Amino acid sequence: MTRRTVERGLSLAVIALGAAGAYWLHVHSGLEWSAESLRDRVAQLGLLGPLALISIMALRPFLGLPNWVVLIACGMLFGPWLGAVYATIGGLLGGALIFGIARAFGRDAVQGRLGGALRVFDELLAKRGLPWLALYTAVPITPLTPVYASAGVSRMSLAPFCAAVALGLLPRAGMFTFAGHSALEPSPANIAIAAAIFAAAAALTWIFRNSFRAS
Repeated sequence: MTRRTVERGLSLAVIALGAAGAYWLHVHSGLEWSAESLRDRVAQLGLLGPLALISIMALRPFLGLPNWVVLIACGMLFGPWLGAVYATIGGLLGGALIFGIARAFGRDAVQGRLGGALRVFDELLAKRGLPWLALYTAVPITPLTPVYASAGVSRMSLAPFCAAVALGLLPRAGMFTFAGHSALEPSPANIAIAAAIFAAAAALTWIFRNSFRAS
């Protein structure tokens, strides 16, 4: 049995686990698709709550859960700082899974899913490297899975990829976890800070997307 066969087998196992989790969440869990519902369900787990949310963040690309729902729930449960750390750990694990699955199945499989987007991301990764990947990850309203899959079939190694993704995920997660914390403690100061953060995030997203189209 070759290494590639083992990697593809493990990748299929992760995808199957995510599909089973998505089916359970959407059909049998009774979970409402809101941050409050997710917070309440995870809170019932006690000390296992952080592990549960990290796992949900890691498998989120396969679960069909919106990114912001999980991040806001993290902020509601654990506060803006610890919630951001847990979310970043989970998001980093999820990014590494996408990276590994793409590398296991190879460029042709990723090309079939991404089409011309793969070439665009390839060029940007080659031209701008890890700083661009970190900045792209930090922008709060950007799809991450296609970029992570593109990195997986590039020449980039896993360790630098993880470093750039972690650097970008922390401010991205922090914005949403602060919003979740502010929803629980809606003081004038928290509301003002949250509004300023979201305004800055919207401006950054607009600037980055214009730059992306011009590349």
